[in-house]
Amino acid sequence: MGRLLFLWLLAALPVLRGKALEIRTSDLPWAVVNTSYRSTIETAVDGRCPDGDVALSLNYGSLPGGVEIRAGYLVGTPKEVGRFQFSVRAANNCSSAVKTLELIVTGKPMLRVFPEELRCEYRAGEAGPAPLTVQVSASWPDLPYAMRIDAPWLTGKARAGVTPTDGSGLASDTVSLEIDAKNLAPGSYHALVRFSTLLGANAPAVAVTLKVVAAE
Repeated sequence: MGRLLFLWLLAALPVLRGKALEIRTSDLPWAVVNTSYRSTIETAVDGRCPDGDVALSLNYGSLPGGVEIRAGYLVGTPKEVGRFQFSVRAANNCSSAVKTLELIVTGKPMLRVFPEELRCEYRAGEAGPAPLTVQVSASWPDLPYAMRIDAPWLTGKARAGVTPTDGSGLASDTVSLEIDAKNLAPGSYHALVRFSTLLGANAPAVAVTLKVVAAE
């Protein structure tokens, strides 16, 4: 009886250790119609079959026209807009796995900033102004963005640097703008905070006006 139990456990060991091959990719980056696209479909093996290359193929569903699975990637130039659900099959000499994925093809992402104008006053000799706040959102979730500021007295720090994910309770990402006015002479100062993203359809800006008042 003991020997039979040992042999059963030995046979079941691969199952207990997990899958020999799996597809790890869960979320695909969105694609822009008529624009080159490339995204990795990540797979992993656990060592039980180290000598077999993993091949990927379309198992079920359809990809947008112009896009194909090639050498571990989803590549091409999508020719149509839509939400495309499909399953991918990964296989090597020992095992196989299937996973359902979704690719969204849409227009270029658009950034939105609020407010578009900020004003602040600083009196020389006093504590610096409180940080100003800008909310950044977009027509895409999980969208990385960059900002550029054209004034040395103004610096910005983004909370995440990407727009909130789908289903998040947050409507936007927050950027904190800090003003260093202690070396500025009395007068009015102007700056632009420009926002941009890869393949973005726009590049909105926030106008910042600082008024420095002489000490009394």
